[in-house]
Amino acid sequence: MSVISLNCRGLGSPSAVPNLKYLVRFYKPSILFLSETLVYRNKIEEFHYVLGFSNCFAVDRVGRSGGLAFYWNSSLNCQIINYSQNHIIVEIIDNEKGPWRLTGYYGYPNGGRRRASWDFIRQLSCQSPLPWCIFGDFNDIMDASEKRGRTTHSNWLINGFRLTVIDSGLSDVRMDGYPFTWFKSLGTPRAVEERLDRALANVAWFQNFPNASLDNLVAPASDHYPIMLN
Repeated sequence: MSVISLNCRGLGSPSAVPNLKYLVRFYKPSILFLSETLVYRNKIEEFHYVLGFSNCFAVDRVGRSGGLAFYWNSSLNCQIINYSQNHIIVEIIDNEKGPWRLTGYYGYPNGGRRRASWDFIRQLSCQSPLPWCIFGDFNDIMDASEKRGRTTHSNWLINGFRLTVIDSGLSDVRMDGYPFTWFKSLGTPRAVEERLDRALANVAWFQNFPNASLDNLVAPASDHYPIMLN
């Protein structure tokens, strides 16, 4: 089973959907989670036929920003548990492993709402005792080494996110490939790269999936690389 997450930076451009089709056909994920779709729910629901998924759930954009999409195959027994502008939680019934939860997450991009993001993750961690994995674009980094270029990241921001992860009983899923998942102004003196996208999981989830790993894939048409959870 594989799961792909991508901050797609909008599905309205002519190249967006063809690039996603290539991504899905090449990697064949069971689940695809998109953030920053920048389109309304009806448009997202139309795409699930084009992308080849049996099911989808969408959260509308607000104004000209936001929007989430969660696509999955009929071979999976998935149930939507709850959602907001920042997350979608599904419960997956696995005949071998039992039920577990997967959260597609999009952290507030506004730097002034970092504490709100951290408190929200803590709240999500308390909602269920099931094995749990949360993945997506956190808009945060957990170590100074997760940023390259321009000014350094503030220590209080790094420490705040790291403490949130610890308080929530979560750990990083090991990521293979290029260490950064977001970029800006590459090829210029102002270039910057950060690891904003990741997968985190609790102890019970790692016990179910001890060999889980995360791959950093090639970006189709975004300033984020897709990440694939295996």
